[in-house]
Amino acid sequence: MQHSAIQLMQIDIESFGQFIQKLVREELEKIIPVHSEEKEFYTREETAKLLDVSFTTLFHWNNDGTLKNTKIGKRVYYSKNEVSARLNP
Repeated sequence: MQHSAIQLMQIDIESFGQFIQKLVREELEKIIPVHSEEKEFYTREETAKLLDVSFTTLFHWNNDGTLKNTKIGKRVYYSKNEVSARLNP
């Protein structure tokens, strides 16, 4: 039979918060593999800047199927793969 012990000590709230964040981060990293910082989707603003086009052009490209967007709620996103395909035709 395994025995557990509880040890009480005084700790300030900021240190306790950092401790909890560290534990949660470690547990999430076990479940979710760490990916590179590169995004899977770009916002409309990021896409327009990367492709050097206006929002109107992005709207027309979505309508004619040139570059389809994905809506999540009221926000519009573009797939990293599709944007890369437009950058490197």
